[in-house]
Amino acid sequence: MEQLLNYESHQHPSHTEWILLVHGAGGSTRTWKRQVNQLGAKYNLLIVDLPGHGGNAGRSFNEITYSFESIANKIWEITEHLQIAKLHLVGISLGTILCLQMRLLHPERVLSVIMPGAIVKLNLKLKILARVSLTFAKIIGFRNFYKLSAYIMMPRGNHKKSRDVFIKESQALTVEEFKKWTNLYFNLNKTLNHFFHTPTAIPHLLIMGSQDHLFLPPAKTYSQLHDNASIAVIPDCGHVVSIEQANQFNQICLTFLEGR
Repeated sequence: MEQLLNYESHQHPSHTEWILLVHGAGGSTRTWKRQVNQLGAKYNLLIVDLPGHGGNAGRSFNEITYSFESIANKIWEITEHLQIAKLHLVGISLGTILCLQMRLLHPERVLSVIMPGAIVKLNLKLKILARVSLTFAKIIGFRNFYKLSAYIMMPRGNHKKSRDVFIKESQALTVEEFKKWTNLYFNLNKTLNHFFHTPTAIPHLLIMGSQDHLFLPPAKTYSQLHDNASIAVIPDCGHVVSIEQANQFNQICLTFLEGR
């Protein structure tokens, strides 16, 4: 087996089901620290660092081509190493795209998909940002580009906690890693369109903030398009619901998982 991505596992002998937690761009396993106690009280947890993030900073994975499929396969490798047959997928922001890619690769191993701050389709603002992202990042610097992206996604005062975490965690990424991840934006619209219209029998839950001005409208459309998808909207909350309203987010997840 190839070199594994960095991960944390929280296992209890009386727990039978697993939840996989996938952070977003610029995050790390620490992104999920507000979920460990509540979700870990009833489920085994597997938390991964994406390439270049967290415990993977400075590590080289030669077999990764930095496509969503390649990275999703790297995450599946961890589950095979730990001999986890099936699990629930939870991905925040960019992590939702990776969870949808994982579901596409091995639907028989996915019990459900929970997508906080779901990115399922790009609006006009995001299409423009994705097209000019690499050029713009070269002009203002990749760290400044990520900082600007944080303010675009989370502009309000009550989003500050999430915004600060996003900016702080992204400091671990090298300029080379910024370039690799930013390059993924070029084919993002095509990738999302494929996921958006691919039917599945697996239960999905989208958990969105009412102030998530970029991603809430397409999330609502996604939940209406797919019979097995539902949506929960947290009032007065921005993009990163798992940080800004952690307790409410955790309870929504547990209610969904227990009601399957």
